[in-house]
Amino acid sequence: MRELDFDKVADVYSSHFTEPFSRGKTPGVVYSGGGTAKLHFNELFYSSEHDLFVYKGLYQGDYCEYYYRHANLLMDFCEEHGVERVYTLGGLGTGVEKKEPETRAVITSPGQASKVRPCAKIHEGKENRPGVTGLSGLLIGLAEKNDMKALSLLGETHGSYPDAKAAKTVLSSLSEILEIDLDLSKLDDIAEQLEEKKEKFKRKMEALRGRGREERGDRRYVG
Repeated sequence: MRELDFDKVADVYSSHFTEPFSRGKTPGVVYSGGGTAKLHFNELFYSSEHDLFVYKGLYQGDYCEYYYRHANLLMDFCEEHGVERVYTLGGLGTGVEKKEPETRAVITSPGQASKVRPCAKIHEGKENRPGVTGLSGLLIGLAEKNDMKALSLLGETHGSYPDAKAAKTVLSSLSEILEIDLDLSKLDDIAEQLEEKKEKFKRKMEALRGRGREERGDRRYVG
């Protein structure tokens, strides 16, 4: 947002925004960076220079019907403001670590392929099999139904931890498609920090596994 000088347009609140990582979907508040508590909310930004809206946040919905209500309200907003193209960004969990992750593009019309293919690998699924889930999937599906061009860009990622490399490859592909220059060098620094934390975590888990083996001893029996 800072890179393209976006202005915040609105904070978006809903009684259906619940903590996405909790099992009970219990409503409440979350802590901000300053240590104060706030209601769950998403954010809407706008860049007048690039005539571009960005909708950002963790919260999608607490049940299937609200996912659709949420997506339809965003479609209403797009129609009111003359939005012509919709892009959703996310991750494609592979369970495998890649040094150089790729961006996969899920397109909604064959005509998009020629423009997208130089920037991302077209992700082709099997007919009638699930594709992009959640709000990211609904938005491109509803956008296509409302005669808007739409696609989803997904960064290949392990899926078990934050992945700045995957984020960088997605933003790089998006900037190429939109023909906007983005300085993504800060994501390299974040990726290095996350890599260090990940390696420390791996060493800690390996040490715990080794300690567990020592405490159990060799219980194999041959007789």
